Amino acid sequence: MILYTVMPQEVVYGHEAEQSVHEQVDYAGVPLLVEMKGNEAEVVQILSTNPMDFLNPDIAPGQKIKLKI
Repeated sequence: MILYTVMPQEVVYGHEAEQSVHEQVDYAGVPLLVEMKGNEAEVVQILSTNPMDFLNPDIAPGQKIKLKI
């Protein structure tokens, strides 16, 4: 979809820009993008370049992991 407008992007997509806060953390040596929920984190994305990390079911997207803060 293409919008031809003089309005800034923040005004047009303002409600979509307010997404949950994601943080990048290292969990067992694997970089992950997580959504924090108290002392737990839900894995959103695996940022590793190692293909074996994607086969680990403990850090699959959607899994909840406990972080020591």
